[in-house]
Amino acid sequence: MKIEVVSENFIKTVTCEKGENLLSVLQRNGYNIAARCGGNGTCGKCKVKVLSGRFGGQSGDVILSCRAVTEQDARIEVSECEGGGLFLARASDFVSDGEEGFGVALDIGTTTLAFALVDLKTGEEINACGELNRQGVFGADVISRIASADNGNLTAMQKSVLTQTENKLREFSGKYCIERIRRLAVCGNTTMLNIFLGKDISGIGRFPFTAEVLDSVTLHGKDLGLSVDEIVVLPSVAAYFGADAVVGGLASDVCGGERIFADIGTNGEILLHTKGKLWAASTAAGPCFEGANIECGTGGVAGAIGSVYEDRGELQINVLGGGSASGICGSGLVDAVSLMLEKKIIDETGTFSEGDRFYLTESVYVSQKDIRAFQLAKSAICSGIRVLAKKAEILPENTEKLFIAGGLGFYLDRKNAVNTGLIPSEYGDKIEVVGNTALAGAKMCLVSTAARQAAKEFAKKISYVELSDEVAFSEEFMSNMGFGD
Repeated sequence: MKIEVVSENFIKTVTCEKGENLLSVLQRNGYNIAARCGGNGTCGKCKVKVLSGRFGGQSGDVILSCRAVTEQDARIEVSECEGGGLFLARASDFVSDGEEGFGVALDIGTTTLAFALVDLKTGEEINACGELNRQGVFGADVISRIASADNGNLTAMQKSVLTQTENKLREFSGKYCIERIRRLAVCGNTTMLNIFLGKDISGIGRFPFTAEVLDSVTLHGKDLGLSVDEIVVLPSVAAYFGADAVVGGLASDVCGGERIFADIGTNGEILLHTKGKLWAASTAAGPCFEGANIECGTGGVAGAIGSVYEDRGELQINVLGGGSASGICGSGLVDAVSLMLEKKIIDETGTFSEGDRFYLTESVYVSQKDIRAFQLAKSAICSGIRVLAKKAEILPENTEKLFIAGGLGFYLDRKNAVNTGLIPSEYGDKIEVVGNTALAGAKMCLVSTAARQAAKEFAKKISYVELSDEVAFSEEFMSNMGFGD
């Protein structure tokens, strides 16, 4: 059976056998569907909306997934309880080596960690989850983490991420009765990976921006005190172009045509394929899109406002996981800014027409300070895409697709991304949201020797462009700060 699952702005088709429990199918494919009663049909939290098709055991437009049995191809809409943007993505196919045992893929983001437990023999994902990176106490972005390391906190930051990782390994082992996890495949930005390995990161923060480790690294679990047989740290390209973008580009099949791949997070990483050549660049978007320097900001987790819109003159919001809003994540911020422009609450310079706050709920708002942070971030991404495309001599009309990846990319509204100037307008009809391709790429490399080798070769083929050396980037950045055409 094929089940098309609509979750916020992301659509994914999952496969299953006829007669399977729908809740189990969704959970197996990484959807965090609330089922507090353990699937006994009593809490009513696992409801899904049936858009087409039918299921055995349940009838009607809204059904309990724990009581539903797959009968035919169908299309459903789900609401998640933990923000699936952390770990859902499309990925290219790499055949598993067929090893016995289990492995874990880990994407170390500056703001969040995303984990996936995988059956190495079949490549099946058993569980996936995300949580905040507790290194946040040392700074919201990579620059502040580097400064913190310079102040003597490198060991503490490494211990923080290793402790979180070990706790998750033990949680998976206990929950699924796994005697020993065989492999941990790790990706992330270059700073996060070097912290994970306990390497000096001071060179990443100063010219000429060098990292101690860029190549793929294979270790014994005991080398880092982790209860896993083997650790594979995937390859990076430059100080500000990490393994998350390398395996993300591989997973999204950026080489399948004239394509651009943009992983939007604390650091905006851009990868472009044209005429058989790969070009890459990165932009310092800052933690705006992950909520760290937004007054009511949060990551894409339960309680975050994921989308904002107007319906018949009334302000509407969607809260990830339902319930009351506790903050606003990156996609919600993009929507809110777009609506504020349309309603002329802010002008083309980003200045409020009245006051300095726009309230989405009684306690969650967007401030003037937030708008300025957004302008800096969106201009960095937009300018980076345009300058790299110009450098690679590929015209927008010859570009087949612009992939948007990362936690923001999971829920991003394409129209609002263009309206706010986050994505250049000339690529508006090329946008394709692909989710957390970093974790998808790490899962590929976890189960496949061929994928690990492909990642190494892929990284070596990339020509990295330092945008700070490009006069055109400074010019683009200034011209894209506003919201006018």
